[in-house]
Amino acid sequence: GMVGYRMVRRTAELEDFAFDLIDSSEGLPVTIGVAGWLLDDADSCWGVWDAAMRDLPNDGGDAFALRWESQELRRMGKVLSDYVREYARSFGVTAVGTAVVGTAFGLLNIPRTILGLTAMIDNTWALCQLRSDRAGAHLASLLADRIQGNRPVTLVGFGMGARVILQCLTVLADMGDRGLGVVETAVCLGTPIQASGKAWDKASLACSHRLVNGFCASDLILGVVFRAKNLSYSVAGLRAVESEMPGGNPVLENHDLTPFVNGHWDYREKLP
Repeated sequence: GMVGYRMVRRTAELEDFAFDLIDSSEGLPVTIGVAGWLLDDADSCWGVWDAAMRDLPNDGGDAFALRWESQELRRMGKVLSDYVREYARSFGVTAVGTAVVGTAFGLLNIPRTILGLTAMIDNTWALCQLRSDRAGAHLASLLADRIQGNRPVTLVGFGMGARVILQCLTVLADMGDRGLGVVETAVCLGTPIQASGKAWDKASLACSHRLVNGFCASDLILGVVFRAKNLSYSVAGLRAVESEMPGGNPVLENHDLTPFVNGHWDYREKLP
């Protein structure tokens, strides 16, 4: 089962992958939280979600934190923190949490002074993005094998953790009948992935109830780093995803969180 699962060897080129139990109560649902970064050596994926989910009213069941590539997530947290602080210094932003992405960030022709700041995050971002896709594929294989039993599963993640979830859903959808509807609900916040209606429609096939795209139009990190490194205007964490299904997609939901979060760094702070 999930509590006893430990990756006994390197699997799919991952160094770290396990389910850490947060809370257990009577009921069928299984909720899995997937973190997008960690702050320091004392921080953990369990710590992120323990604060957010332990006392949250729900329908009972078990809540887990997905522990994945903890060292890479700590590196990601450090470079994100350094990046935002450097941005604040360079552009005179007095409150980092309320930094607003200006109109220039909506263009690929981003000023060189801003692009220069991305050098400090480039390699860590690229590696974490690669590992997130591998972790998502591995999570999909475990869920398809019913490591959770025949129980309804909710996945929730932010940042790179949300990318893990999208990759998981995509791989499940590729499995055909074996993967369809394995996940009941998936909530993706600030997802660093393209806002492709076709891709999200495909991922939604693995969800029997809801696939939620939570986005923030003033997300500094996605506005600069993702667009610059992936050469794309369209980022799910910055905008609504438009379904390409005739008549729309009843599973896919978009929620504009711009009034509630001040950017990428703020998702974690607002979890509890």
